[in-house]
Amino acid sequence: MTSYADSAATGETKTPDKLHGPYDPEMKEAGQLTSPTWELELFLSGAFVFATFQLPGLIESAFSRLAPHMTEAGESVLLDAVLYAKAIAFTLIAMFSIHLVMRAYWVALMGVHSVFPKGIRWSELKVGPIARDVYQSRMRDVSTVIARLDNVCSIVFSVGLLVVLLFAFSTVMLVSASGIGYLLAHSVGGGKNTDIFAIAILLIFAVVPLCARLWDKRLGDDVDAHAPKYRALRRIITISYSMTLMRVLGPMMFTLMTNVGRRKSTAVLFLLLFVLLAATLADRMVNSDLLSANTYDYFASSRRHEVNYRFYESQREPGKPYPRLPSIQSDVIKEPYVKLFIPYYPQRDNGAIARVCPSLRPLQDRGVQFGSDKPLPDSLTEPVLHCIAQMHDVKLDGASPPKLDFAFYEQQESGLKGVIAYIPIDSAAHGRHVLEVLPTPPVLLPTDTAELRAAAWKQPFVIPFWR
Repeated sequence: MTSYADSAATGETKTPDKLHGPYDPEMKEAGQLTSPTWELELFLSGAFVFATFQLPGLIESAFSRLAPHMTEAGESVLLDAVLYAKAIAFTLIAMFSIHLVMRAYWVALMGVHSVFPKGIRWSELKVGPIARDVYQSRMRDVSTVIARLDNVCSIVFSVGLLVVLLFAFSTVMLVSASGIGYLLAHSVGGGKNTDIFAIAILLIFAVVPLCARLWDKRLGDDVDAHAPKYRALRRIITISYSMTLMRVLGPMMFTLMTNVGRRKSTAVLFLLLFVLLAATLADRMVNSDLLSANTYDYFASSRRHEVNYRFYESQREPGKPYPRLPSIQSDVIKEPYVKLFIPYYPQRDNGAIARVCPSLRPLQDRGVQFGSDKPLPDSLTEPVLHCIAQMHDVKLDGASPPKLDFAFYEQQESGLKGVIAYIPIDSAAHGRHVLEVLPTPPVLLPTDTAELRAAAWKQPFVIPFWR
């Protein structure tokens, strides 16, 4: 590559800025069309590629902490928000990783071309004539590869950020519609059907602007600018333009659609969205133990012959909540008491307690609460605790423990709320013992007799421990 001293000797004036970087004259003469944003793109990819790998774990941790305190409608909204948030995280991971690798390859090509500007010397390539002819006819020169790869890197960066913005906008719309649906449900719907109200709001947000655009296309250019329908359509489309963040999304999206092709760009965009949502759903199923790869031919889960670490707080991941499973302190107990904790899961236990003990009234009102819980009279709390004890029917080695007293309890690390009982075992023999706890029954019981007889909630959790 021509040096600054060589340029001065020939009388050619060049600034150092033009000698180095994307605007090098030799690179331009070689046909390179380098993007002016390559340095910033490379810096951002290198800075964020490793940081973004932590995002899915942080999002999952936040979901695990919040979900146990939600009702069914609230958890549904939270789950949707988590799926979109993880889709954003996976998009960032894929975008920064692919972009960093491609830019690294691009830098390597730039270095090779800088040292050897004439490219491949085919006469020095020790291969047969057929192979040389195939390679020469199919392999592009380095400068062309550099130019095309540079453009692809910029497009990858732009498309990735466009997908992120689309997911972020969808999350904002979902949360907004859910909030409006919640307010409507509690103001006119008696606090019920929040999800239906939220879906209706989303449909209004989506259907009205879509119908306006389709009507606009159908009218064509012959519409009278002073006609009422023209003003109405213009007002709806203007509102839609502001609500859909088209001011932010439009420049990138419309540039791609009008240069790459509407059908091609739309197909690629929808394919990316589908793949990312499928990946987030698979990740959620893996974290929920609903999806895994099995290679164990003679290993299985067993209700009576299994020691499941999830039942023992000493073996659980610190701070991770398990809202559906009871627990004791350890599998080997040296203390005189077994501390049995049964979590209270609002979307499951609220309706179950109301069905099992219909005479009880809620101890607290739902909604936003300022300040900590206020102690209630024992005359109100004791019947609820007795109902919970009756519902779970705790047994130790097949017999009901005498004087089993539950108390309300909140775990410090996980934040789970529930009930706890201290079961004395100081007189129990050394060896294996079994604690059985019935799961919370469903709110709506099946009507089929055979299904009711073989219901899963009638099979107790079996927690073995040793003393």
